[in-house]
Amino acid sequence: MREYHTFIDRNYLIYKAVLSEKIETEELNRLHRNSLNSSTLAGLPVWLQKWASYVCEYLEFEEYLFPEYFKNNYPKEFRVEDIKIDAKL
Repeated sequence: MREYHTFIDRNYLIYKAVLSEKIETEELNRLHRNSLNSSTLAGLPVWLQKWASYVCEYLEFEEYLFPEYFKNNYPKEFRVEDIKIDAKL
């Protein structure tokens, strides 16, 4: 997974978030999908909300890649749906 989210990538997300003045609808939707709702976000600066959205975006990407990447580490009888549950943990 490091090839997709290096130290430089992680720092760039912070930099990118700090430069942003507005949070987009898609980013808010991503936060809500990941249970970061208005009660959690209330009072946070825009840059921090955007950064949280970027982190959630990567987590969703990782959840997508996880089953294929790690399927050989699971017993053969494990279903992909079960492996996806592990990816969310």
